[in-house]
Amino acid sequence: MNALLLKESFEMVAPQKEIFARQFYDRLFTTFPQTRALFARTDMRRQESSLMATLAAVVAGVERGENLEPVLRKLGERHYSYGVQPEHYPLVGQALLATFADFLGPRFTPAMQDAWAQAFEVISAQMIAAGEP
Repeated sequence: MNALLLKESFEMVAPQKEIFARQFYDRLFTTFPQTRALFARTDMRRQESSLMATLAAVVAGVERGENLEPVLRKLGERHYSYGVQPEHYPLVGQALLATFADFLGPRFTPAMQDAWAQAFEVISAQMIAAGEP
């Protein structure tokens, strides 16, 4: 994972993190309406805040070279308990990349997109493994 590109792109959205998170969930629910049911009992403002805190922690952890597996496994276990299935993760990844692209426009370079795609692949693999029986 390219820590520098993850950090650089995340720092561009962080000042408007509430707007970014809202756009992400709007895109997720519009593009993949089947995901909305997973959030039926969720306080979306709190969820938006949680998303951005998780992304910040991942970016910081990657930058410091930390082993994120324990954190991601715990996150995966929690998501599994909410009903998140392995097939949902690619939908979230697509929505995340598209939100970065829309939010940052031409500042979101192909290299940044690749860095986030690689990061999300690692993140989702850890989370999925934690939810498997």
